[in-house]
Amino acid sequence: MHDHHLTPRLSPLWIITVILTVAALYWLRILAVPLAFALFLMALVWPLYRHRVFKGRVLRGLALAASVLLVLMAIAVLLALIAYGARIVADGLSLYGARMQETYRSIGLWFEARDIALEPAMAEQLSPGRLLHLFHETATRLNAVLGFLALTLIFLIMGLLEASAFQRRLPHALGADAAERLLKAFAELGWKFRRYMLVRSVVSVLTGLLTWLFALFVGLDLAVVWGLLAFALNYIPFVGSILAVFPPALFAVVQFESWQGPVVVLAGMALIQFSIGNFLDPRLEGRALAISPFAVIFSIFFWGIVWGIPGAFIGVPLTIALVTICGHFHETCWITRILAPPPMPEGIEREP
Repeated sequence: MHDHHLTPRLSPLWIITVILTVAALYWLRILAVPLAFALFLMALVWPLYRHRVFKGRVLRGLALAASVLLVLMAIAVLLALIAYGARIVADGLSLYGARMQETYRSIGLWFEARDIALEPAMAEQLSPGRLLHLFHETATRLNAVLGFLALTLIFLIMGLLEASAFQRRLPHALGADAAERLLKAFAELGWKFRRYMLVRSVVSVLTGLLTWLFALFVGLDLAVVWGLLAFALNYIPFVGSILAVFPPALFAVVQFESWQGPVVVLAGMALIQFSIGNFLDPRLEGRALAISPFAVIFSIFFWGIVWGIPGAFIGVPLTIALVTICGHFHETCWITRILAPPPMPEGIEREP
């Protein structure tokens, strides 16, 4: 029997509403992105904040401090790993200073032998000095990152403090039935977010191990550093994969005297990132979170276009939130069905 309540009604008004919503999220990204990250982090630390051990006003304040401290520690560890890896790589490149200049001259001679003249501006862009300047420019952008983190933490603290009052006000604003459905969706969403980070951490560890073993196999210096960088950067979808591939390949150009070494390093690193990022990771996340692998990949690219690198990171959690909340309401559960993973083969039951 056909259920009319579950039939999608894609009227022009709905399409216009979606377009205007996406446009508003783009233009308000300065506030919308930190807010989205704060809500995501709030769901991750909620079990700690609401633990039965922390009862009373004083202990609740202690729970708030512990939750924020846990977030800061996690962020600090990732940033420290990336900063440590960048510093070790820079120190490693300094040991090959003479070979860097020789490699640079060899590239110029290779172009000249084929009657390809490098423009002065292009030559300047390819010079080692310019590459080091890019490192300094990247470091200056940390100010913007710190501002983003500060605003996110402010939203996180405010959200945790207002959560209980929000739950009490929700029935008066939406009605008892809608409020109950929404609160159930929020509870399920928090569980899914924590599972998402668990899957992402497992995939990151696997990526780091494979990168380390491959670097050892081909004889690339700083194998442990490349593994640590691959682990930390894997938390940044798409962009992190690019950042994890090209630095070791460029380092191989300086370390190895033949061209075969850098080609093997580039191909191997790219194969690891491509296989895990486009096959293993979407399938694991899709099966664990009840969304299709296509929705996982699409959400990374879509929100990456709308919000840049932060959007690529938060894209999958936003899609999880959309699927979970829509699934608790009859009018929108068709969206959940569309974004659900493909049906399992007969005889295999999906995990509830």
